[in-house]
Amino acid sequence: MQPASRLFAAVLSALLAAGPAIAADPFTVVAGGLQSPRGLTFGPGGRLYVAQTGAGATSGKITEITRPWSATPTLRDVVTGLISVGDEGEFVGVSGLSAVGNGNIYAIMALSNAGTPFPHSRLGHLLAVNPAGQVRDVANVGNFDYAWTGTHADLVPFGDFPDANPYGVLALADKVYVADAGANTLNLVRPDGSQAIIAFFPNNVLADSTPTCIAKGPDGALYVGTLALADSIVFGPSAIVYRVDPRAARPGDLAAVLSLATPWATGLWPVNGCAFGPDGSFYASELITSPDFSGGDVVKIPFATPAVHISLTGNTLAFPGGVAVGPDAHVYVSNGVAFLPEGQVLRLTRH
Repeated sequence: MQPASRLFAAVLSALLAAGPAIAADPFTVVAGGLQSPRGLTFGPGGRLYVAQTGAGATSGKITEITRPWSATPTLRDVVTGLISVGDEGEFVGVSGLSAVGNGNIYAIMALSNAGTPFPHSRLGHLLAVNPAGQVRDVANVGNFDYAWTGTHADLVPFGDFPDANPYGVLALADKVYVADAGANTLNLVRPDGSQAIIAFFPNNVLADSTPTCIAKGPDGALYVGTLALADSIVFGPSAIVYRVDPRAARPGDLAAVLSLATPWATGLWPVNGCAFGPDGSFYASELITSPDFSGGDVVKIPFATPAVHISLTGNTLAFPGGVAVGPDAHVYVSNGVAFLPEGQVLRLTRH
């Protein structure tokens, strides 16, 4: 696990004793009582899917929320029994979700088989889920990245490599991208399951970048948010959203991999989830907005003016995670990624 995650766990332990109050305006609670909710994605018919990392053992699941914009949304678990691992104050397991037009969902599992005592689990694997809830193993991203970082340990001077923690996923019609928060990489996963690393995200001052989410922009490029947790706590908002043009990718060329990501939006608090809206605006969930680990938020960034960050919740969230924009144009966010059983999916009033 990243040093930033260890710092998060230490502060989290103190906050848990105080007992958080999560739900309040300016949002509506769509679903409550969730176990460490993380990634969100909209599928066909306006169905919203949320990844629940769980509370240990095989309690991870993917849950479908029908009519999340209504006063009476309904919930149904489409996948259950996913591994959930307690890791220094939080649970990790199923993290990012991304749906494609045919109704399939892609889910990325955290960590790796190689870097944990669970060599035969699905940790670190990219999974495809069909509308009937059947799960297919697509690729072992965690082990791939763990091996890559083992041969490129000099890229991170903080002693973290080898490491892997796949966290964000973006599925397109003919390929899938995965952001690895441990390896600091952007992976391309092809339909046959073969993989390539196309971008590496540079180190911050105190710790590595920790990419957490991917969204496709109106210009066709990929936009990847980073956590930058340790630097943000010490220096103020230090997270960066990077632009990656996949058309310029040259997998296997290390110089190209190291230079492909360029800063697009800077000066953000730790970014934990991201999405684009129909008007081209970028939405990012900020895990915290204060060095005391409080004040989670969702910010809107107009595509033409990435220096403009518009708060949508007034820093009232408690560790928000995934973000998705619905067919009703409202913004949805998973809230309470580290609290049990207080996790929620919220529909924001402003969008």
